[in-house]
Amino acid sequence: MLTVQADEASRRIDALLAEDWQKNQLTANAPSNDETFVRRAHLDIIGRIPTLQETQAFLSSQEKDKRAKLIDQLLASDGYAQHMFHFWADILRVQSRANGGQGEMTSKPYLEHVKKRIRENLPYDVFVRELLTAQGKVWDNPAIGYYMRDLGMPLENLANTTRVFLGTRIECAQCHNHPFDKWTQMQFYQMAAFTYPLETNFTGVAEKGPLMDLKRAEDKKPRSASSRHIGRVFENLGDFVRYSKVQALPTRVLKLPHDYQYDDAKPKSAVSSATMLGTSVKGGDVKAFAEWMTSPENPRFTKVIANRLWKKVFGLGLIEPVDELMDSTVPMNPALMQHLEQLMVASHYDMKAYLRVLYNTQAYQNEVTKTEVMPGELYHFTGPVLRRMTAEQMYDSFVTLIHPTPDLPHRRGIDSEMAKKMVYRGKLSDALDLMTPQEVFDGSLKASEAYEAISARSKPLREAYTAAEKAKDKALMEKLNLEIRSTEFVARTGIHDHVVVPAVARLYTKKTGKPSPPPIPVTTPTLEELKKPGYNRAYIEVPGYDIDQAIPREEKAAEDARDAVFMAESKKLGVSDTQSYIKARRAQARDWPRAADVDSPAPRGHYLREFGQSDRDLIENANADASMPQALVLMNSELFQSILKPNTQLRINLDKAKYPEEQLQAAYLTLLSRQPTAAEKAAWSKSGLNSAEDLIFALINTQQFIFVR
Repeated sequence: MLTVQADEASRRIDALLAEDWQKNQLTANAPSNDETFVRRAHLDIIGRIPTLQETQAFLSSQEKDKRAKLIDQLLASDGYAQHMFHFWADILRVQSRANGGQGEMTSKPYLEHVKKRIRENLPYDVFVRELLTAQGKVWDNPAIGYYMRDLGMPLENLANTTRVFLGTRIECAQCHNHPFDKWTQMQFYQMAAFTYPLETNFTGVAEKGPLMDLKRAEDKKPRSASSRHIGRVFENLGDFVRYSKVQALPTRVLKLPHDYQYDDAKPKSAVSSATMLGTSVKGGDVKAFAEWMTSPENPRFTKVIANRLWKKVFGLGLIEPVDELMDSTVPMNPALMQHLEQLMVASHYDMKAYLRVLYNTQAYQNEVTKTEVMPGELYHFTGPVLRRMTAEQMYDSFVTLIHPTPDLPHRRGIDSEMAKKMVYRGKLSDALDLMTPQEVFDGSLKASEAYEAISARSKPLREAYTAAEKAKDKALMEKLNLEIRSTEFVARTGIHDHVVVPAVARLYTKKTGKPSPPPIPVTTPTLEELKKPGYNRAYIEVPGYDIDQAIPREEKAAEDARDAVFMAESKKLGVSDTQSYIKARRAQARDWPRAADVDSPAPRGHYLREFGQSDRDLIENANADASMPQALVLMNSELFQSILKPNTQLRINLDKAKYPEEQLQAAYLTLLSRQPTAAEKAAWSKSGLNSAEDLIFALINTQQFIFVR
């Protein structure tokens, strides 16, 4: 039966499904019991199993609408935002250190931006428009990370954009007309022309621009010591601002490739922007492109997100694959697909409201379908599809077994270290913007002399480094690398003295209306400082370019809030040595964060990667299939010992049980959110085993634990 609070939208979906079942002579799966539902809802909505206390609270409730209330409670929690982050991180390929680390300055702020928008429940269409129109500097607009993710690859970015938001694969058309769909190479380039002018490698030293015009004029003169290294100066000068800004450059015009072979245009012809489906747009810029992309009138935009979220809830899309739509594509239930699109538009693209409707359907709350649905086979959604936990669900479920309170207070946003880097880079970027091209060029000529002075010393060091690299002598390579960096630090001092310091001084005057104080004296960094990436100089302290003191205060407040939670736990448990308990819980919080608080993706060898987490190099590249590394982790790693250490939720629950039968019940309720059946009790009693550790080991290696049922 439908719950009392299930709204009309949920009922309508159930009615459409029922019509389809009747037409195909099918019956719905049986309704799931409360034990199944509480575990499924927690895993699907917040990405982890419930604690024993959460399970017991739900099972003991006598409220008729307790399922609807639990759904609302979970959707309103921070766990929802954390779990949805993984959903979008897989689709958008969000990484903590994108592009081999080159884009770290943009990657981390972008990652936190995505998390923030999920917490705010920003409407999906607004979220997408914000990404597609993102320009400026990362400290002002972290959404530029969307374009920085495909650094220097505008055509690949367009292909990814079309696949993610329109569910359409057009990457083949980058080289030739699509062999299996209607898209032409010309249409690909016309679409790419909207976003191609966006420069993601912007340094201010563009291939075409006033500064390069001055350099070309200098290159025509006889080479002198002052100009011999000007290119290298520009390269290092660009390092101050590179990978932190996206800017539309009018000089960037997309042209057809040299080997274009169709008769509608000549090779290397300039391409004008045009949409590939739906209505045409006025204007050829990114804003017009974003408005067209996210319009409810776009024939695929709404369909794709409605289908993606349906698959997230039910385990299978009404259209499969979710990102290979063609004109010939027919949903498994066309009437339902049309209704879901209308629901998404009527909800103003509120993803949380849309998901609430789906979770409140009786179809979702039915038992799962255990029969595998083969590719190309029609499924009629008589219930959700049985599926394995994702890597994040599995890892966060183990975190739940460790933490008596899994969802601990934590500060949101970039940390103090990243904030310092952004403030530093922001100051230099804003300062250099105040210099004219001629001033930058004149200062660079003077700085070039410093490179000439150290070139004789630097050359043999680099040759020695190359030899050490071939010999794979890592110790010597590190030693030589530090010597090279120390030597070139002296060379870069010329850039600081003749370009950067005058620029920062001008910024100081602009901000204060006063003459700039003398620059802070330069001290050659120590070897330890050189080992740290991005060693920064202070230059001149400029008001307004200090780390936001709210950040360290908020970090301290989060620590205090966690300690308060630990204190409350110790009182509830009757712990005598409170300080030792809090110390142990702090270590657990440090060593076992939620998956969303680990780098994206997690480092190689981390449990998340062993469980199949996406490397986030490709769209939706996670693997939830059974694997040997996963099996070995569950059977042989330290993970098993970690969940049974003192002060873990699992150990506390087991220790509370006085008798073996109570321990059996505590183990089943903690891991599976249900009581053991009579058959399971009998099997355990006949097994010859009697320790709780043996029981836990057996349970975490069952399909009952690993699957979302």
